[in-house]
Amino acid sequence: MRTPKIEALHRLIDWLNARSTDGFKIYKLGLDNSWLGSNPWLSGFIEADGNFYCAFKLNSKGIATNIKVYMRVSQKQSYKSTTTISKNNSNFYIMDKIREFLDVKNVTEIQRNKSNYIELAYEVRTTKKLSCDILINYLTNFPLFSSKHLDFLDWSEVHHIRISKKYQSLDGTSKLISLKNSMNTKRTQFNWDSLNRFYC
Repeated sequence: MRTPKIEALHRLIDWLNARSTDGFKIYKLGLDNSWLGSNPWLSGFIEADGNFYCAFKLNSKGIATNIKVYMRVSQKQSYKSTTTISKNNSNFYIMDKIREFLDVKNVTEIQRNKSNYIELAYEVRTTKKLSCDILINYLTNFPLFSSKHLDFLDWSEVHHIRISKKYQSLDGTSKLISLKNSMNTKRTQFNWDSLNRFYC
């Protein structure tokens, strides 16, 4: 584990060890500080708390302009432990590690509106080409496994259309519109073939 939530795992291990009747004890490991690009941890983190975003405007000729393409991942600022033990429970450290890995300039502080309160959170966005390229390479090596994988494929195609400037034609803009209208909550087509070779 890489976040302060490891505290909950350690409490569970303590609970299990205290009830062991055969003398077997589970050893508690520390935080994983390995390079983020070396394993699929970040993929799972994005699966839970990330999303892929694209937006654009149309000019008077029906051509896309002001194209925005990024992945954003957020996490509440502090992990709320149920214990009274004073520990560093900030999620800034792992969010800064993600920022560094994806070559993003800053970790941004945001507010997320919940049903009856406002939650303070940290957010990382891959707004520049290099950051998106790093992410695409990573998620190609360590793929997502839910329908978010399909959103990633569409999003990466939007990214390539933007970089190649193919959106400057009506056909290119039409493709952008089609991709945008099939992502996230607008998705109606699902294909799970990628799971046949999932981490094989």
